[in-house]
Amino acid sequence: MTQTPINSLGSLAKIHRRGFIALVVAFPLAVRADSSLGEGWILLGESRVNLIKNFSIVPVTLAKGLYTGLVVEAVDKPIFIESIEVTFTNGETSELRVRSIIAAGSRTRKMLLPGLVRGIRTVKIIYKRIPTGGSATVRIYGRRSGA
Repeated sequence: MTQTPINSLGSLAKIHRRGFIALVVAFPLAVRADSSLGEGWILLGESRVNLIKNFSIVPVTLAKGLYTGLVVEAVDKPIFIESIEVTFTNGETSELRVRSIIAAGSRTRKMLLPGLVRGIRTVKIIYKRIPTGGSATVRIYGRRSGA
């Protein structure tokens, strides 16, 4: 098996050719639309929340586009989401109240962002600990403008 050196932050790291090819092939799939939500919804990010702290911040770049709405999905465990604080690229913030338990495998309602079209810098999920404990995975989807 051939290894190709890749310079990363001044240190020499090695990566297998098959791993690199898998990464290159998988990258376009990570930004694909989620058809179960409808037209124009894409995955913005994912976070593993430990349910001991009370918030998690997911960075989103302007390179992913401009958005008109958000949806949060609980992937593997239920989570009580208090609110979602969105920081836009111009520095403004907006708080979207959720205040409900999101069951494993389900999503919040489709929430509209204030204004017409917004670039998102970060999404802060504010949640409360629930009796199940442990950690949970949440995914954030955004509705692209013009979709």
